[in-house]
This record gives sequence, C-alpha cells and structure tokens, in this order.
Amino acid sequence: MKQDFLVALEDFLDLAMPTVSIPTYIKLLYTLVVSGCPLLSPVQFKRSSSSLLSQGTLKVLVIFAGIDPGSGSYAVAFTDELGRVVAYREFPTSLVEKDAFRIVGEIARRKPALVALPSGHGLPLLRTRELGEKEVFLLSLAEPGRGPLREFLYASRVLQGITLPSVKELESVPEERKRNVIDMGTADKVASAFFYRTMFESFVLVEAGTKFVSLILVLKGKVVDGIGGTSFPGSAGDLDGEIAYLLSRFSRLTKLALYSGGNYGRALEVAEMISHYYSEKYGVPVIISGRRKWEVNFGLKLDFRFKEASVGASLIASAVSGWAHRELVDMLKSSGTALDYVEVEGWEEVLSWIRTRFGT
Repeated sequence: MKQDFLVALEDFLDLAMPTVSIPTYIKLLYTLVVSGCPLLSPVQFKRSSSSLLSQGTLKVLVIFAGIDPGSGSYAVAFTDELGRVVAYREFPTSLVEKDAFRIVGEIARRKPALVALPSGHGLPLLRTRELGEKEVFLLSLAEPGRGPLREFLYASRVLQGITLPSVKELESVPEERKRNVIDMGTADKVASAFFYRTMFESFVLVEAGTKFVSLILVLKGKVVDGIGGTSFPGSAGDLDGEIAYLLSRFSRLTKLALYSGGNYGRALEVAEMISHYYSEKYGVPVIISGRRKWEVNFGLKLDFRFKEASVGASLIASAVSGWAHRELVDMLKSSGTALDYVEVEGWEEVLSWIRTRFGT
C-alpha cells in the first residue's frame, strides 16, 4: 500500500501540478481514503475531489487566470475551480509594453495554478519554460524588438503558464481552409469561442474588437472555420494587394502601416453577410462578442462586465488542468504553427530567414 501511495502521488504530481499544492493534495487524498474511497488515479482523484468541493466537504480554492491581449487594453480574468469569475482587471496596452513585469507581478500575487498566456498567432499548449526567442517570434510574427505581446511573454516566465492555439493550428479545421492564410483567428478568438462553447454547442461567433473584426464557425463543439482580423475584408490589417505592392516598392510595408487602414463599417457589412450564410446553412445562432459589439445591428449580444476572451482563456487553463469544463478540452487539439500551408512565391526565403535567425 505504501508503494502504491508513493507511485500514485508521483503520477499525480507529474500530471496535475501546478493544479494544487502538495499540502492540498495530501489533504484531499486523506479525505478520500478515510471516506472509504480507493486509491485513485490523477484523473479520478481530480473528479472525486471536485465533487467533494462542490458538496462543501472541503474548502479549497484553486485559481486560474487568462489574458486577452486587446489593441486598447489587456484584460485579465481569474476563475475558480468551478468556473466562476472571482476577479477581473484591465490594463492599458501602452502600460504593458512599458511595465509588463508590474502586471505579471499582480497576476502572480493571486497565485494562479495555471495562466493561459496571451498567444497572438498561437502555439499548441506550450509551457512557459518552453518559450524561447523562436517561440515568441512565432506567437508575435514580428521582428525582435519591443512590443506589448513580446514584453508580456518575456515577463511571464515567472508564471506557470501555457500558450493557446490559434484557429490555424486547430486540427478540427480542414487543411484546405488553411492554405495560403495565416490569420484565421488569433488565440484570443479561440478563447472567446471556448467561452461561448460552455453555453452553446454550435454557433457563428463574430468578434467586433476595437480595430479588428473576425468570425469563427463552431459546429458540434469544434471550430471548423475562421477568418481573422488581418484577413477579414474591411478590418484593420486587411490590405488590398495593389496597395501592399506599392507600399513595399516605394515606401516600407510595416505592421503599423497594415493596421492603420481598414473600413470598420464595411467589415461589419461583410460579417453580417458571411454569418447569415453560415447561420442559414447550419441552423445555428450568430453571437456577437468584443468591445464594440453594441455597434453591431445583428446577432445575439449577451451583456457581461468582462471581455469574453479573458474569461474564456482562464476557463481553458482550468479545463486543461482537469477542473471546470475539462469535458471540452478536445476542442483545443492542435498542432503545427501559423506558418504552415503557405505556398506563395518567395515564401521559402522567409522560412530560410527564420531557420537562420532562430535555428531549426
């Protein structure tokens, strides 16, 4: 029995930490054993302990955190092991670039078991310790230098965190839809979809952000299509090919130049057309989320006092840790990077630069 206990404890710590602390684990395990339960596997243990928590037998608070990296503000949501929002804060994006360590410190003070990091163009569930210079580049797709996302990711190495996939990396999205596109919906859009997945099985999600508009289609609990903010017609970042050519030829084509354009009204018109098509075809509701959702004159809009993506990210951290909404974690099966499936002339030179700069 002693050997079995040590093996079970070691297995649980390997698979579940940092979901709970060692003293909390011992307390929960003791309660389960004296109540007549057999020695449990890590997954069985978390299910049984969660049941005890919900019955009020134990009072253990496990906190998770999620961050929505908006163009105007970074929203940080904290949820508990039952999926309830227990705290919420927003920080100006300009402050993130100047003092990311201060914001990370405020998150760390709440001692979250796991943090879903702002993940830009996404990488499939990498731990903080696995984030090197190459991974930060793949998340930001920007040359090395300063920037809010880059600064936050470097500062967040003191946290127990994971990256989130973007729509492009989700295995539920057919490969033919991934060809010659990078932005099918950034990781925060996946977090928004996860948030609404806790309420709906199938839906069209239109995100009306401060500058960007995007759309995601969820069918039977899986994301199957998406159009990201930098490829959505009219959204900031969607740039006519001829304009892009002339800028690259006679000026300098930068992300600042890309994001300075857009036609928000036009983006909403296109969003209405596409969402109506999917809604009629699959018989699913259209849900509107994002900072500017009340400017949208179609779709279902629910009133929350938080940004849906931040809470969705926190719930993802909970789910992958085996707590609230763990039954939805298959929605996040993912692989590869946002750079896969690009087949345009000259792309090999881009990949060659990445290999030279960061290694294979």
